[in-house]
Amino acid sequence: MTTDRDPDGGISIACVFNDPAVRRECLDRSVEAYAGPLDVDYIPVDNTEHAFSSAGAALNHAARQARHSVVVFVHQDVYLHSVERLAEAARAFDGGDWGVLGANGVTSDGRSVGLMRDRTQLIGMSAPRPVPVQTLDEVLFMIPRDLVLEHPLTEAPDLAWHAYGVEYSLRMASLGRRAGAVDLAITHNSLTVNMARLDEAHHAVGRLHPAQLPIQTTCGVIGGHESRLRARPLVRRHGWRLRWLRHSWLALRARRRLGVPVVLSDMREEVDLLPLHADVPLRLVNIDHGGAFADHNVTPLLFSRHGRPVLMSALPTADAVPGLIAALAADEILLVGGLTLDDLTSLSTVVPGGRSCLLGLHSEEIWLLCGVPLDRLPESWSRPAAVPLGARG
Repeated sequence: MTTDRDPDGGISIACVFNDPAVRRECLDRSVEAYAGPLDVDYIPVDNTEHAFSSAGAALNHAARQARHSVVVFVHQDVYLHSVERLAEAARAFDGGDWGVLGANGVTSDGRSVGLMRDRTQLIGMSAPRPVPVQTLDEVLFMIPRDLVLEHPLTEAPDLAWHAYGVEYSLRMASLGRRAGAVDLAITHNSLTVNMARLDEAHHAVGRLHPAQLPIQTTCGVIGGHESRLRARPLVRRHGWRLRWLRHSWLALRARRRLGVPVVLSDMREEVDLLPLHADVPLRLVNIDHGGAFADHNVTPLLFSRHGRPVLMSALPTADAVPGLIAALAADEILLVGGLTLDDLTSLSTVVPGGRSCLLGLHSEEIWLLCGVPLDRLPESWSRPAAVPLGARG
């Protein structure tokens, strides 16, 4: 089959996996759901028996088997909302300037680029077309097959499961090719965060590419110079308070708009602490004011997190949220992310109402949780760092 958007007529998708159940629910399901004209060459590489000592070794093995001119390397816990969007983005390789493209990356000045869903939150600046970044996250990246065969992914032990995409981005830059982030419409339904040996991986990247230090990544800065003030033990212990004060000011403004309790929490890290039902899905709605992601996830999709169902969707505005709250059944929980202060003003006519609701803040993210009794909230939300200034009483 052929398509105007991909002269090759297809795309190869490679994944190294160690959890077949996760792969089946996320990546397999999205590949199987595709019914368009592209030929999808799906290459799952089984590492349940530790046949490969590194992600690079497994993915290089997949690249050698790939049938199409572009190979997409993706985590097992990713849902592809649009396979055709991958092929459309891959057209950028035709000019020869790009060496690697991915779903999310970081610019040299620290901006996150590439709109995607990370667990419960939309992250990254929208990039309808590739935007140059210093490094890419490993969650999903793509490379022309001929290029990755000539310049394979690193198989170095220190980069076995971390920063191999970061290293490839920097290596491409040293060869005169760019790394770019672009909107690819994916959900990363990560259930765990593996930080083991991340520091070693970052040190290895710094040794390999000293001329490009400091190096911005989605997991921190490699080779950044910490100020003497920040290095002091007292500041290390209490540095969170400055962030707490800044978020407390935003919490005060949010509470004035909506008049419900506010907690300082990264819901991506704490969604699994909610008292969810085993048979009633948590309803997650992400507000995507630009619409780049919402265009691909208006229809809710069912995922599971540790055996508990989550129904995920996205909307371009918060206009429908009052109706969702009003229609919430007695045993349902609704989580709305990506709200603005103006959105909160428009919700004030229905919240608070007959349902218990709570606002949450993290960095620039504002979320609203409805349907959880306030006496069943996670214990971590009572710790000092989670309680905004002036909220105790």
